[in-house]
Amino acid sequence: MLRHHGKTSLSIKLAKKINAEIISADSMQIYKGLDIGTAKVTKSQMCGIPHHMIDICDIKDKFSVADFKDMCYHKIDEILKRNKNVIIVGGTGLYFNAIIYDMQFTKKIEKTNYKQKLIDEATGKDSNYLYKKLLNIDPESAKDIHPNNIKRIIRALEIANDSGTLKSKHMVLEKERLSNFSHPKYDFYTYYIDYPREKLYDRINQRIDIMVKDGLIDEAKMIYNMRLDKDNTCMQAIGYKEFFDYFKGNISLEEAIDNLKKSTRHYAKRQITWFKNKLNCIKLENYDNIENMLEFIIKDSNIKK
Repeated sequence: MLRHHGKTSLSIKLAKKINAEIISADSMQIYKGLDIGTAKVTKSQMCGIPHHMIDICDIKDKFSVADFKDMCYHKIDEILKRNKNVIIVGGTGLYFNAIIYDMQFTKKIEKTNYKQKLIDEATGKDSNYLYKKLLNIDPESAKDIHPNNIKRIIRALEIANDSGTLKSKHMVLEKERLSNFSHPKYDFYTYYIDYPREKLYDRINQRIDIMVKDGLIDEAKMIYNMRLDKDNTCMQAIGYKEFFDYFKGNISLEEAIDNLKKSTRHYAKRQITWFKNKLNCIKLENYDNIENMLEFIIKDSNIKK
């Protein structure tokens, strides 16, 4: 598996060398019509290498991590039956976690809306009411949550209420499970390209300038004009939401583009932290030398060509 900027060319060249097909693990590239803002690989860039899990949903569709996991496993089996190797490429950390660790997702059961109940309960009370409630129920979790972070406070209370397991205890058990986990069916080798921070940020800024020239604003305007629900994935996506205030006349185009560059840099930083800490990925040295990276991956994973 590969992730981060520069992954497209590296993954395609690797696929050619090891007779592989590529699965995209990008939560935005699944949507049809969102090509520029998601840096979707083009037909010409694919160089004949089959790519999967791209353009499988309409913008209005709901698509969960559980959906991705099920479809991805199906694709893996399908590719392996053709006696080919599999490369999974992308930057959506939860997608990788779900696949590598075979995360189990239970279907939500219709029940009383505990979240709304908490909100109603806190109405008119002290601003730290819910935080104090969490302190009483799960003091360990409360230590890691700011009293003003209502969203995380409510989530911790929900976990305690719905599962009967405190969030702090749940996190400890999950960490122990993942550290000892070996997928029963597949062997995964995970790698990431870690550019020097200054180099990475320069690449991000340049890429966004190119995207704007290629029509990113029109793509963002399309989403904006659809008047989707606020919780729609595309409405929350970096690359589009930064332009909404510009469309409303609240900020200039230059400010919107600058906000996008800042959001993308922050997101890239979070990605690096996620893949280092959650997946224990191997860093590919010589980020500017694709041949060296290819040689390392093939040798390290002992892939059969």
